[in-house]
Amino acid sequence: MGCLVTGCKVGPDYVPPDQPIPDEYAWADPQQEAPPAEPETWWHRFDDPTLDTLIAKATFDNFDLRIAAERIDEYRAIYGIAASELYPDIGAIASYSRERTPGTDFTVSGFTLGGSPYNSYTVGLDASWEIDLFGRIARSIEAAQGDLQAVVEDWRYAMVSIRAEVATSYIAMRTLQARLAVVESNVASQRRFVELLELQLAAGTTTEAQVAQARAQLAQDEALIPEYASALTEQLTSLAILLGTTPGVLADSLPSGGGIPVPPGDVAVGIPADLIRRRPDIRAAERTLAAATARVGQATADLYPKLSLSGQFGFGASSFHDLFQWSSRAYAAGPAFTWDIFNGDRLKSVVKEQESVTRQALLSYEQTVIQAIGEVEGSLLGFVLAIRQRDDLRTAARAAEQSYQLTLDQYEHGVTDFLNVITAQQTMLSAQDALAQARGLAAESLVAVYRSIGGGWTPDVLPDLASDSKESPS
Repeated sequence: MGCLVTGCKVGPDYVPPDQPIPDEYAWADPQQEAPPAEPETWWHRFDDPTLDTLIAKATFDNFDLRIAAERIDEYRAIYGIAASELYPDIGAIASYSRERTPGTDFTVSGFTLGGSPYNSYTVGLDASWEIDLFGRIARSIEAAQGDLQAVVEDWRYAMVSIRAEVATSYIAMRTLQARLAVVESNVASQRRFVELLELQLAAGTTTEAQVAQARAQLAQDEALIPEYASALTEQLTSLAILLGTTPGVLADSLPSGGGIPVPPGDVAVGIPADLIRRRPDIRAAERTLAAATARVGQATADLYPKLSLSGQFGFGASSFHDLFQWSSRAYAAGPAFTWDIFNGDRLKSVVKEQESVTRQALLSYEQTVIQAIGEVEGSLLGFVLAIRQRDDLRTAARAAEQSYQLTLDQYEHGVTDFLNVITAQQTMLSAQDALAQARGLAAESLVAVYRSIGGGWTPDVLPDLASDSKESPS
């Protein structure tokens, strides 16, 4: 009897999935299982004001983020549409017509031959209200709420991705600038060496073949400058797109100085259970599963009868003066009962369809969790190895620089030959270039770690939505 009064919700009630997850990450030591430092604003760990400014700009101007925010507005409106079905639908009616009954129309009561025209005024209210006996409306609201919450998480995941991409693009740009500086420095050194050889050639202490070989090596390394400059332009363009601006505007506002951001030597990622609560894509997949489960109940409710109440009240008269007289009132009210009894199992098939969609959503959720854990483990190992590689290459670069200086001094004193200088010079260039790349990779690997754990968004913070603005749209 209670169902007839308050309504019953048929179909399955949503229960959050209980997916087994490991207690700890592979390759993580106890220090790395501590809660991550500054997951909401992780880029501050680089201590780079330019990077802070770029991420702040992308937060407001990136087009993907703005589109994601508009989708929140869209789904909030869809939720409002679903919730409105709980309430009566009341409409106003007002009409006027000039009519004439045919004088030969014997179907009209009180007919007279030669009918005369008359006025017809009508005003009133028309209402209808579906009683949610079996929870069709309640389930549709649950589904719309799940969709809205999933879209909010999509916006948060877009925030995570965009901020990580801005940082990665900025680091790549600074890495290219460092590599370009390495090449330019080595080219300047080679030019001085070629000048030295030319002086020796004039003095007859070297051969023209050695001078030609040094010039060829110089030209080969000089060719790297436009190559790196072109790559730098492409990277600047990619960064500008992420910031929602043009490359020219960004180039004018971007400080030319600044080295590759330096990551801290250690990082903590927490435990996999923290990941379930932190990663927006996992949270979105869980909300999508909740919405799909609710739609099973919504489809199941269509198998049962529907009860609705309808009513009309108004006034009608042939004279406007008499329209609002009490005697001119008219009304009708009563319940309506409908039940789609035979439909060729169409409604049952709809239920089966939604059940399959729900199973797919569950599989997608489980896949998202497994993939997220794998990304954390991979990025964490990548960070540790990148730091180790950077440190090793720093040692190698210092040794190569020392070797070049010693070889050059030996050549100037006639202790070693020309070929050893060229070899030492190229070894130094390769080592310095490899170090610049390793420094960039170490910084990018930290970005990958924070991206994998879902860092870069703040709980309880939503974007400024257009529907919340009190200003009229331009």
